[in-house]
Amino acid sequence: MANKKVEDGKLQNTTGTELDILKGIEAAFYKNNKSSRKRNTERSLKWFSQYIPKAHNRVRMAQLMRDRDMWADTIRPGTMMLFNYDAKHKATLPVWDRFPLVFAWDIWKGGDGQYGESGATYFIGINLHYLPPALRFAAMKMLLSKRNEKRYKETTRLKISWSILKGLANSKLFEHSVKIYRMDHVRSKFIIIPAQSWEMVTFLPLARFEGKKADAWRM
Repeated sequence: MANKKVEDGKLQNTTGTELDILKGIEAAFYKNNKSSRKRNTERSLKWFSQYIPKAHNRVRMAQLMRDRDMWADTIRPGTMMLFNYDAKHKATLPVWDRFPLVFAWDIWKGGDGQYGESGATYFIGINLHYLPPALRFAAMKMLLSKRNEKRYKETTRLKISWSILKGLANSKLFEHSVKIYRMDHVRSKFIIIPAQSWEMVTFLPLARFEGKKADAWRM
C-alpha cells in the first residue's frame, strides 16, 4: 500500500508518476484525512470516488501523457491502461468511448477460428468508463481483490478472465463494461497507470463518449 511519507515536513510523492495532477490529488487526500496513513484501502477508494469528480471535472488526456515513463507500444495484461481510440464501426455504434480506461487481459489475431478479421489484432478488457462513479467504486473493490500481490507496486497486476469475472458478486457490472478493441484503431501510445495510482485515475472524468451518451451507463 502507498504509505504517507513525510520528509522535512513535506509530503512525498507515492503515486508512481511525476504527474502534477496525481501528486495534487494525493496531497488533497492526506490534507483531508489526517488520521489516515495509507492509501489503496476501501476508505481511500471511497474518498477519491467522491472527491475527484467534483474537484477535477475538467481533465484532459494530454495531462496524463506528460510522463513518458508511462508510455507503452502494446497492452500489458492486468494493468490499467488509457489510450486514444477510433472505433471501426463508429458510424453505426450507439455510443463509444474515444479515451478508454481499460484493464485488458487477452490479445489475439483474428481469423482461423478466432473472433475478428484475418490479420487484425484484437484485445479485450474492462472499460471502467462504462460504469458511473458509484458502480465504478463497487467494481474496483471486487477487481482489486484479484490482484497478484498484496502491495501496490510496479509488478502489481490483476488476475482477470471471463471465468473470474463471472464468479464475482455482481458480474453484470463487467458484462456491460467488457469491450473488444482493434489494435490498428488505437491512435496513441498506451498510457500504463502505475498500480499506486489506480484508485485515483479510476475516477478522473477522462471518458469522451461519442454517439448517444445516455446509453453508456445504461445497463
